Formats: sequence, structure tokens, C-alpha cells
Amino acid sequence: MAEIRIIIDGNNFETLDGFFDEMERLLTKDLDWRTGHNFDAFHDLLRGGFGVHEYGEQIDFVWVDSEKSRNDLGFEETRLYYEKILKKCHPTNREAVMHKITSAEKHEGKTLFDMIVEEINDKSSVYDHTLELK
Repeated sequence: MAEIRIIIDGNNFETLDGFFDEMERLLTKDLDWRTGHNFDAFHDLLRGGFGVHEYGEQIDFVWVDSEKSRNDLGFEETRLYYEKILKKCHPTNREAVMHKITSAEKHEGKTLFDMIVEEINDKSSVYDHTLELK
């Protein structure tokens, strides 16, 4: 069992930006700058070295009210996320992003919640993190 246990409380956010704020609050300490609100920055926070845990140190994550988060970060929020991406992406990526928007509208494919859970679980083999959904 890890010495560090992080409680992700689904009641503390409703949007992806709110989730990134919450993860910054939970995984950083004494920074004089803000982390990014994107999956690359989230990956970096999971790696460690931002004041809460060291690089590669094991963390046990417990996500309480995860069903609320599953709904909040579901297909509607996923569609909004990809619509923001579409406005900034390279023209060669537009078709792929538009496909993801269409999939979210049809309630198909991965949601933001799924992507976050996958990101934490993918890092479990590298950083020995665990995730428990409650």
C-alpha cells in the first residue's frame, strides 16, 4: 500500500477545467505558478515532483462520488472539450476531431471520465499508482 493516498472528491468539480483545478490542488504544493489545464499537464502531475509526491512515487487514488464525475465528465462535457480543440487544431486534424464530436453527440466512444481513469490506470504500471472508484 502506498504511503500517499489522494482523495479525488467528485463533489469538488463539475467540468474538465474544474477537475484540472482539483488535481492541481491535490498534487502540487508551494508552487508560484499554475499548471496547465490539459492532459499533458495532468500526466506530468501524476509523475510527481510538484511538492506532494516525488517523481515515480506510488500513490493510491480514491475517487469518491465517481458516479457524479462519470455523469459530469460524460458525453456532453466531452463534446464541449472537442469543440474547443476543433477551434485550435491544425487543419489536418479537423476531420478526426469532428469525428470525436459526432461520436460524443451519439453517446459513443470514450468520455472525458473514461480518458482520465485510463490515464491514471495507464500510469499504474509505470508509477505503481492505484485507483479505486467509490
